[in-house]
Amino acid sequence: MTETQPLTSAEARDLLPARTDGPAVAVRRLWDAAAGGPAAADAVVVLTRLDADAWARWRDAGVAAVVAPTGDVDALAESTAAGTGGRGGPARWAVADTRLALARLSRRLDPRPPIAAVGVHPSAVVDPSARLGARVAVGPLAVVAADARIEDDVVIGAGTFVGAGARVGAGTVLRERVVIEDGVVVGRRCHLQAGAVIGGDGFGFAAGPHGAERIHHLGTVVLGDEVEVGANACIDRATLGATVVDARSKIDNLVQIGHNVRIGSDVLIAGQTGIAGSTTVGDRVVIGGAAGVADHVEIGHDVRIAGGAGVTKSVPAGETWGGYPAQPLRRWVRERYLIGRLEAIWAAVKGRV
Repeated sequence: MTETQPLTSAEARDLLPARTDGPAVAVRRLWDAAAGGPAAADAVVVLTRLDADAWARWRDAGVAAVVAPTGDVDALAESTAAGTGGRGGPARWAVADTRLALARLSRRLDPRPPIAAVGVHPSAVVDPSARLGARVAVGPLAVVAADARIEDDVVIGAGTFVGAGARVGAGTVLRERVVIEDGVVVGRRCHLQAGAVIGGDGFGFAAGPHGAERIHHLGTVVLGDEVEVGANACIDRATLGATVVDARSKIDNLVQIGHNVRIGSDVLIAGQTGIAGSTTVGDRVVIGGAAGVADHVEIGHDVRIAGGAGVTKSVPAGETWGGYPAQPLRRWVRERYLIGRLEAIWAAVKGRV
């Protein structure tokens, strides 16, 4: 771990943003809200709810600052407990969105060492025809193949492979053992977790006289800016065109995205989901964990798919579906309720048939 630079109350006002009440403090670490016992004196805790009991607990624990919803901070300030506890207690940083505050604090106070130091590690292999921008970090045993283009401030982790002719945008982080296959395009400020494979061949075969014959996938994958891909997730290259994931979409661990799929912007896909080839997913879609989506279907903008659902046909924009096969959520919930009542229904009618 590395020592983080202290975050002051003045900086927190702009970063979170927050209204800062109480003493001016400097913090270096986030503290787990579920933790017991005394806290580090330079810690900050993020609470989704602040009341007199929570205030007393964290005052006694000794944290430097408490981040809480603005309404709770205001309500506490009006109470007798807050008036008493506010003297000499933690600083109170009032925010509109505690989860967003947690995201920004976790980035600012991350104590983990850099994935790779700026420069090319002696054990890495960078083809002479590859072009590296300014402040690029290439970690141990990484490979950058011929004609690859790596823009400024890219980080390439240990054992990662960037294929021939691939493009990696500025500020992108490729963690350990990531594979970026030949010709793949990765946007700016993307983050790919360990073991992700972008641009492997899709699952495409033709029936031949002696069994299945592989269809060579000659297309590519294009990831937009600020896309995140989880550990061991796979995004297959298109047969001829491009498999596309648009800007700011987030893909969890162990997700499989098939060839020719097009995913819109600001999409969230939870772990162990599989999306079969040539499916289209609109903008701002949320897909729960372990869902399955069949090939050649269209999922409209702003759709919600429940975890474990099996989507076998197209879903209109704005709807929420669940179940297997997936259907509108209210219908699925009612169906599950009625199935649960079958024993009672059978007991009531079996003497009449």
